[in-house]
Amino acid sequence: MSKEKNLNAVGGDDGHHSIKIAVMQPGAPIKTFVMPARAWPGKLTSAGLTESSTAEGLDKIYMTSDNQYVTITADDLLGKFADTRSNDYPTSATNRALVHYALRQAGVTGPTSLVSGLPVDRFYLGEIPNKELIDAKRQNLLKPITCLADVPVPVIETHQVLSEAVAAFFDQRYDDQGKVNQDFHELSNSAPIAVVDGGGKTLDIAVVREGGTGLYKDMSGTADVGALTLYDRLNQELRKQFSLGQDIAIKYLEQAVKTGEYRLYGKPHDVSKLVEGMLEEFSDQVRFEVSKRLKDASQFGCTLFVGGVAELLGARFRGRVFPGLPEEAIFVPVDPGFANARGMAKAAFLAAQRARM
Repeated sequence: MSKEKNLNAVGGDDGHHSIKIAVMQPGAPIKTFVMPARAWPGKLTSAGLTESSTAEGLDKIYMTSDNQYVTITADDLLGKFADTRSNDYPTSATNRALVHYALRQAGVTGPTSLVSGLPVDRFYLGEIPNKELIDAKRQNLLKPITCLADVPVPVIETHQVLSEAVAAFFDQRYDDQGKVNQDFHELSNSAPIAVVDGGGKTLDIAVVREGGTGLYKDMSGTADVGALTLYDRLNQELRKQFSLGQDIAIKYLEQAVKTGEYRLYGKPHDVSKLVEGMLEEFSDQVRFEVSKRLKDASQFGCTLFVGGVAELLGARFRGRVFPGLPEEAIFVPVDPGFANARGMAKAAFLAAQRARM
């Protein structure tokens, strides 16, 4: 009997902007959860007003090794957090604490089979997988971790690492029950599929070979353009416009993008024109990277547009990202921000099925 028989099948898209979890169970829709990727490498304590709030504070502190701690600040509007846009983030104690906290918040308990990912240019070294980094990331999440509160911590028993954009391809190839999506299967067998995956820090572009047998590496790659690029620029412009001496909390920036309104000292300010200009500028940055790799994208069965950037830009800016492409050539799945996490959960589920055979 396989040790994986009763493991939770979970996808963990542990990005620089947010941690997205997808949980796959037989006979049920995939369940998803998202939280900001914000944590502080150290022990932070807050002044608890009640006994329960003090316990809740301990609930967010993890011991990652002897006398080494990470505090989750994802729920704090003004909480301290470390910038995750570093090369060592995927193998860090901060990443491990964020993933374990997100798993528990998503309702995952007990032994778990996790699949996570890396950007295309970090997953591959030229034409071959970057075994050293893949193994280091895999081992990082398998290390023990303890929560200071008396709560159960999910145990990651197996951990696989995929190329993130390839996970989005996997999401389309299989449904929520792990069955082959025949229409997409036939399409991807007859022509390459381009995947444009915009996350927090990076824009991943992967051209999957017909039949799903690998990538066309000369057309695939990663650019340092992501949602955080937009928020950094918006932060600079709002600080300049309102003469602010410090950075604006990212939650306020996200609200400004969604609503076109920035609230300062309790008073709302219309910043919709500024936001519109920022989104146009950002979509042009994305378009430049896409066209550099994919040219006019006429050689592909379709172009998948996924990730938080696909949600952020929406249908209004799709024409700027893919100029000249007919609407039917671009496919944006439902909840595109969870495409990677869903694909990873499906990979975990199917791997467990194969192991039981």
